[in-house]
Amino acid sequence: MPASGSTMPGYKRGYLKESLFELWQRPAHQMPALDAVRAVAVIAVILSHFYAVLWLGHIDLPVPDMSLTLPFYYGWTGVDLFFVLSGFLIGRQLWLEKQRTGTVRVLPFLLRRGFRIWPLYFAMLLLGLTSGAFQPSGADALFLSNYFYSGFSRSWTLSTEEQFYIVVPLLLVLTPWIRKLHWYFWILGAVVVSVWVSRYYACQAILSTGLAVCEDEMVAPIHLHNEALIAGLAIALLSVIRPDYFKPLPPGSFSWRGFSVLIVAGSLAALLYKLNSTVFSFTALALIFGSATLWLMWDRSWVSRPASWRIWYPISRLSYGMYLNHFLFLTGINAWITVAMIDLTGPVVGSVVGIVCGTLISMALATVTFVCVERPFLLWREQLSFQREPGQPIFRGIRRRSRVSSGL
Repeated sequence: MPASGSTMPGYKRGYLKESLFELWQRPAHQMPALDAVRAVAVIAVILSHFYAVLWLGHIDLPVPDMSLTLPFYYGWTGVDLFFVLSGFLIGRQLWLEKQRTGTVRVLPFLLRRGFRIWPLYFAMLLLGLTSGAFQPSGADALFLSNYFYSGFSRSWTLSTEEQFYIVVPLLLVLTPWIRKLHWYFWILGAVVVSVWVSRYYACQAILSTGLAVCEDEMVAPIHLHNEALIAGLAIALLSVIRPDYFKPLPPGSFSWRGFSVLIVAGSLAALLYKLNSTVFSFTALALIFGSATLWLMWDRSWVSRPASWRIWYPISRLSYGMYLNHFLFLTGINAWITVAMIDLTGPVVGSVVGIVCGTLISMALATVTFVCVERPFLLWREQLSFQREPGQPIFRGIRRRSRVSSGL
């Protein structure tokens, strides 16, 4: 911190420059494929809300049967893609610590995650409360909105992740007798089976109340919807047990191992969904997204080359802010832009322009909140005593950079 006020403008310019640099320059150790996965996930969610909130509620559909198109109707599954990535990134930290020490430090881990998640999340709750944009509930503040009434529609996924951050470290602490990490695959498998049983009986209980369908009531609770997180944990566990699988292939090499996993997992997902879509729907998504993510991590051929494009990194880095903020202007300024462009250019072009403008507005707001809210707490986190001990990089032989840049 500068000692005098005369140097403050220069300090601010330096801080802003560093912040913007972090949003553009990918850390050396970070996998481009993971940035692509996160960026695609947030874009998919935003597209689904363009359809569900903007067009259905305020603007006529620009194209007939638009509800049946993949990016808009199924964009909500981007949440499960987020879950796969969270399961992998967080799980890898925990598996490595368990491997090194035989346990994990729960409180330091929770504080580290808290400094990453809480500042912007509670800032958004405060903004909604003071502006009247939405009225957050007590469940939102306590990360219980996946079970109780929520006034902030984005809150249930954050509640699921926060509960995940508590349960998994406790599992590792409470199983000190498990010395061989591969035994945890059996525990993860048992959790998935318990989800199937829970979903079956939960659906029966919901239908007994007179509702015609039960699926919508089983999306939020973590005990009924966690398979994508489990898939990410399993990939992370595999990366710790078999790091040789994750050594980069030579440039241009096609990963037949990853492609085989993708085909087998996709076939199993289709089979399970056909057997019982109510019980196995989220398991099918976890199999598809988990195997696709694994293949992107392994493959280095021209097929997966788009996943290494630089543009994915800034979107990925801003994805948390974009996920939280895009609802705020969807029916306001973005609806006005979309209507104006439809009147000027026609429904299809106008809607595309509206989508692009909405995404750019969301990125701009997320940039502001990253600079003003997120990054200060990430910098502070590095200075505190619960900072994570240096561990292995995501891949051996790749030098780590600042944890602020990685955003973990």
